Amino acid sequence: MKVMEVKVIFESDDIQKYQKQISDIFYDFGVTGLQIEEPLEKKNPLDYYKDESSFLMRNHAVSAYFPMNIYAKKRQETLLTVFEEKFGQDDEVVYTVDFYEHEEEDYQNSWKKYLYPEKISSQFVVKPTWREYEAEEGEKVIELDPGRAFGTGSHPTTSLCVDLMEEGIQEGETVLDVGTGSGILMIVAEKLGAGFVCGVDIDELAVEVANENLELNKVSKEKYKVLHGNLIEKIEKQSYDVVVANILADVLLLLLKDISSVVKTGGKIIFSGIIEDKLEEVICSVEMTGMRVEKVVAKGEWRALAIRA
Repeated sequence: MKVMEVKVIFESDDIQKYQKQISDIFYDFGVTGLQIEEPLEKKNPLDYYKDESSFLMRNHAVSAYFPMNIYAKKRQETLLTVFEEKFGQDDEVVYTVDFYEHEEEDYQNSWKKYLYPEKISSQFVVKPTWREYEAEEGEKVIELDPGRAFGTGSHPTTSLCVDLMEEGIQEGETVLDVGTGSGILMIVAEKLGAGFVCGVDIDELAVEVANENLELNKVSKEKYKVLHGNLIEKIEKQSYDVVVANILADVLLLLLKDISSVVKTGGKIIFSGIIEDKLEEVICSVEMTGMRVEKVVAKGEWRALAIRA
């Protein structure tokens, strides 16, 4: 499979501001890992012979990677529209958006040198498969190979979700992960003692990746299943003790009714991926369904909710 690189090269007097805004757009599209490029502060002509690409790179850039699947063309068109709406009339920044195709193997190898084990919550450490790590007392290690274009789980929305899962999942409970992606939240649920975990995703590649990661982390096949398709079509006439969804707020709002129908009465829902500006809208929508928001946690501009059905 090929991977699409979306690279935004930009110039501005406020580099950090636009680096963050570009990154946030990519995060809104579900990317959990970015490549940030910055020009070398001092240029020595001899450096050309050491690293030609670094020597020639004069501008700041942010790159994101997406799978080349059936959504690739639509994603490309939508990204161009979003960047134009955001920066087209902004005189403080000059930018270009370029698209490149890479073989998956090349993409994997280029990322490996930048990734190291990372602690994403009080208990969980995410470890790239090619790195060594000795777990400390009380730590749970998740093995992931981010080369399949789903990142490492280091984005704040993931760590917020995991924080609430640590508090909310009890031994033996059933857990549903909506929009499972890499399957990292399914693995977290199983390691927290869930009796059975189900994941569902509309992206066929996500289903494949999640299965690979669950197997990599030695989760028993009897304890999980990963389904390809829309939530309500796949989970009809089933209900779960806990439902987790780390998706953008607008998608959460669209799925709210369906999610409320697959959680047991008195069960728990964990929402993450909510930008601060959308928080009140999500809370109001949750309460209108008759459910109760029990806790809000924050990290930077991101929010996550613990909800009681």
